[in-house]
Amino acid sequence: MQNEAMIAEPSPSSVVIKHPFRWLSLICLFQLFFWTLGPWLVRNTLHSDTLEGIAWGNLWQWGYEKHPPLAAWSAAFFSNLSATSDWPVYLFAQVTVVIAFVAVWRLAREYLTEAGALLAVFLLQGILFYSNRVERLTPDTLQHPIWALLALTFYFAVTRQSLTYWLLSGVMSGLAILTKYQVAVLFTPLFIVLLITHEGRLALSSIGPWLGGLLALAIASPHFYWLWDNDFAAVSYLGENYVESERYGTGTNWDHLIFPLNFIRNNLGNVLVFFLLMIPLFKAPRLPILYDRFKKVFLIAIATGPFACTLLFGLVTGEKLVPRWATPYFVWLPLLVLVWTRPLIDYPRFKRVVFWCLFTGLLFVSLRCSYLLFKPVFDEDYWDSVEFVPLRAQMLKAEELWAFHQEDHTENESYIPYLGGLHYHVAELMAYSQNQKTIPFFGLNPAESLWMKEEDFRKKGGIIVMTDGKRYSKEVRQRLEKNYPQAEFLGLFEFEPVTKVKVNNKPKLFVEYYLLRPQKTPDTLAEGIN
Repeated sequence: MQNEAMIAEPSPSSVVIKHPFRWLSLICLFQLFFWTLGPWLVRNTLHSDTLEGIAWGNLWQWGYEKHPPLAAWSAAFFSNLSATSDWPVYLFAQVTVVIAFVAVWRLAREYLTEAGALLAVFLLQGILFYSNRVERLTPDTLQHPIWALLALTFYFAVTRQSLTYWLLSGVMSGLAILTKYQVAVLFTPLFIVLLITHEGRLALSSIGPWLGGLLALAIASPHFYWLWDNDFAAVSYLGENYVESERYGTGTNWDHLIFPLNFIRNNLGNVLVFFLLMIPLFKAPRLPILYDRFKKVFLIAIATGPFACTLLFGLVTGEKLVPRWATPYFVWLPLLVLVWTRPLIDYPRFKRVVFWCLFTGLLFVSLRCSYLLFKPVFDEDYWDSVEFVPLRAQMLKAEELWAFHQEDHTENESYIPYLGGLHYHVAELMAYSQNQKTIPFFGLNPAESLWMKEEDFRKKGGIIVMTDGKRYSKEVRQRLEKNYPQAEFLGLFEFEPVTKVKVNNKPKLFVEYYLLRPQKTPDTLAEGIN
C-alpha cells in the first residue's frame, strides 16, 4: 500500500495537471483530425491491404485464406458508410489508434503521476507505427486497440481479482484471435506473468481466468470451425509464405541469426525518434519511486514480451520476420522507459515535451501526405502504386461491359456475378464496385476464393480483368487460357493514372477485359423457347 501511495500522489516537486482530460483530448483529436483529413485529401484510393480487406469483408465469411475475419469486417462496414468517399475508413483507422491511446493513459495512471501518464501517450508520436502510414486499416493496425485493451483488462483482472475484468479480458482475447493469430506472442508473456507472480498464481486459483478463457474460445469458435472446414487455410498461408518459404533468406543456418538481426535493425528505426523526444526527460532528476514486483514484471512482459517471442521464433525456425509484425509491439514502450527512468516532470519540461511530440506528429503527417501528393513529380514509376491507379474507372468499365452484353439476356443478373483476375487487382477493384453482390474470384484460383465454387462461376458468368507485368500475372493468364478458353475477349482498354497534381506525359495503363457468358441450363433454354 505504501508503494501505491507513492505512485498515485505526485511529489512536491512534480507538476500537478489541472485538466488532464483536456490534454488527453488534445492528442486524441490531433490524431483523429490530421490522419483522417490528410490521407483523404491526397490519396486517390485506400491502401492495397485495406482494399483487400474490404473485398473480403463484404462477403461476411468467418475466415479468409490469409487472416481471421475481424479486420476485414471492420474495413467493409466503414467503407460502406460512404458510396463515394474513403473518409469513413480513414476515420476508423484513427479511432483504433485513439482507443489505444486511452488504454495507455489509463494503465500509465497506475504507475505514474498524471503528467507522466499523459506523456506516455504523447511520446507515441515518436514511434512510426503511430505517426507514419497510419491511414491503413489492416489486421496489423486493428491490433493497436485490441492488444492495448487486453493488457489493460488483464492488469485490472489480476490486481483487482475481479471476475468482471476477467470476462472483459476474455472478450478482448477472443477479438484478438479474430484479428490475427499473431496474438500468441502476447498470450505467451501474459501467461508467464500468471505463473511467476504471486498475484498471478492467486488469480489462477480462482474461477475468473478460466471463465475468461472459455469466453474467448466461445467468441473465436465460429472461426475455428471455419478453419476446420477449410483445411486450416489461413494457417497454411502463414507456413507457405513465411515458414519454409524459398522466397526469403539465404537458405542456410545463417538465416537463424540474419532475420532476427534485421528485425531488430528495422525496428530500431521505428523507435529512434521516440528516444530523441525522451532527451529532456533523460536529463531530469529522478524521483524516488518504488514499484512492487508484479507491476514491474507485468510491464516488462507486455512491453518486451511480444518482441522477444518474435525474435525467439526467428532464432529457432530461421524464417523471415516481417518488420510490420511489430506494429502493436511498442505501445507500452514510453510507459516502460518512463517507469525505468522515473523523471521529475515539472510544468516547463512537460510543456516542452508535449510541444516537440506534437511538432513531430505534425511533421510526420505532413511528410507522409506531401510524399503521396508529389510522388508523381519525382518518381517516374509512381503509376505502379495503387493510390494512382484509376480503380473507379476500371471497375466502372467492367460494369458497363457486362451491362452492354446482357441487354438481350434479361434472364441474366443485371450486376456482374463474378469478377476474376489477378488477386490484388480484383481486390482493389471490388472496393469500388457499385454493387456489393459481385463476388471476387481472386487469381482465378479456388484456393484463394474459399467462399465460392468454380462451377458457380461457369454457371453464372462474369468479367475477367487481366494486367501484365505484375507478380503472378503469368500464372493467372495460364489459368485463364487453360480453364476458360470460352471467355470472349472484349478489348484492351487504356486508362491514365489519377494524380492530385498536374503531371505531363502520363503513361497509359492497359487492362484486358474478358466476358464469361453464363452457361445455358435446361431451365434457361426452356425460358428462351417460351
